[in-house]
Amino acid sequence: MMQGVFTYLLESSLALVLVAIFYKLVLEDLTFFDLSRAFLLVLITCAAVLPLISIDFQWLAEDSVRRVNNSLPWLNGIENQNLILTEENNLSWYYVPLLVYLAGLFFRLVKLGFGIYRTLVLIAQSQKIETDSHTLVINPKFIPASFFNFILLPTYQENNSDQQQILLHESVHIQKGHSWDVLFVQLLKSVFWFNPAIYMLEKQLREVHEFQADQAVTSQYSPVAYSRLLLRQLRQDCGLQFMNNFNQFQTKKRIIMMNKSKSNGSLKSRFLLGVPMIVLMIGLFSCDMAFSESELTGVWKGTEFKFEQTAGPDLVAMVEGGRDLHIQSRLALNEDGTVQITSGQGEMNGSGTWVLKENQIVVSMGGEDTYYEILSLTDTELITKHEVEFETPMGKLAGTITLEYER
Repeated sequence: MMQGVFTYLLESSLALVLVAIFYKLVLEDLTFFDLSRAFLLVLITCAAVLPLISIDFQWLAEDSVRRVNNSLPWLNGIENQNLILTEENNLSWYYVPLLVYLAGLFFRLVKLGFGIYRTLVLIAQSQKIETDSHTLVINPKFIPASFFNFILLPTYQENNSDQQQILLHESVHIQKGHSWDVLFVQLLKSVFWFNPAIYMLEKQLREVHEFQADQAVTSQYSPVAYSRLLLRQLRQDCGLQFMNNFNQFQTKKRIIMMNKSKSNGSLKSRFLLGVPMIVLMIGLFSCDMAFSESELTGVWKGTEFKFEQTAGPDLVAMVEGGRDLHIQSRLALNEDGTVQITSGQGEMNGSGTWVLKENQIVVSMGGEDTYYEILSLTDTELITKHEVEFETPMGKLAGTITLEYER
């Protein structure tokens, strides 16, 4: 379980870093703000979700696209208690970093929840003015901001020109649903609180939000007058981190962007680079080009035994004896590298160690290695094949044994 958690956090963190760098180098200077916002959200979502998906490129194999989370042992539905005990005994060193991570996650979620609660309490205690598309909430404790369908203001003067520009700015945040974006990123920031990339991406997304709103205002008001309004509105952030505050970001950068010439339409082709970016993340974090030990770890029950003889006498009784031992037997491939095989009657048939080499399970028992080629591996089924050769009173017997298991 814990190994899977850390694997996911590591892979998603690397993906978030790639997204932040990609946006910074390729898209940040463009004025196609709607497209920039959409791409940021898509890429951030891909970074969070793709490491949870395992796509098996054992081409044309049945069930080649495995279910979500199959590659993470903590979500595999492990049923065997011995495996859980083994994990607890051998992965105890994970507990310290896991507790540190959970403490950070708990702190971020509590902080977010408290911020939302405090905002809702202030809204409930404030004067409200209903309009056709949103609700104005007046309270001296607020600075101009938006929160879902609410526009928060310290005072309200209906005919004030400055305030009309602020209202237009905040109404754009509401119309475009920016509060949902911010809440989504805040939740991801709680999960990846240790990763600087998520803070960078949050800043980039919030900047795009402000550029979108500023663009709407300057389409109706003078950019010069609006820039002066921004300078007059400079003050400390109100501390409600999930809100879109009117003066939240670097005023200089917002003024530069609103006075910048619109990007040439041909530059939209840069957004096409997002496609290979997503393909790269799929290749790095979702594609399984070979089997992994975590997919094999667990307890398998023997269901079918097939023997194809290649040399030696016809010894049907010996073959049937092997079938009887395999059917209902239990193969325990433990995470610590040990293996136990018990018969259907519960008798120990052997124990030793196992490792995965490419597509073969190498089992070592009594100083001898047996190589089991993996023919098929899904969530619930394992099929292997191995060569056998041994002496009998009637001569050497050789052939191939195909074993089928279910989890």
